[in-house]
Amino acid sequence: MTAWLAGMRITADRLNDYSLDDETTSGFVIGTGWTLNNFWANRQGGTVEMNIYVNRIGATITATTGNITDTLIGTAPAGWRPNSASTVNGAWDDGTSFGGFVLGTDGVCTIRTASSDIVAGRNLRLHVVFNKEP
Repeated sequence: MTAWLAGMRITADRLNDYSLDDETTSGFVIGTGWTLNNFWANRQGGTVEMNIYVNRIGATITATTGNITDTLIGTAPAGWRPNSASTVNGAWDDGTSFGGFVLGTDGVCTIRTASSDIVAGRNLRLHVVFNKEP
């Protein structure tokens, strides 16, 4: 964030300094059947970006025409959750398969769709961006 000093001129570059207000790499609680490889979230203004990288260590999650049993991945840390009236949707992929997940206002991250079975050893990268209400 630009520290404004007396005599400074307002420029587009100074107004758009693109600095992060906050970021975290901790606090994500992983669910059963998964290991957490990496978690990173950042906030700039009211916009939150979250990246969750997990490895499947549980039983195969079978996809039938893109549908799977809703499966808990884990829980996002407090302060990094959507605070709107409903969940937000995100996307995931592992390089060969892809699908969707939801992140609830309670922080619960649930994978809901998959283009193919998710077997043990698969690494999934989940990504979501949402705006937090003030």
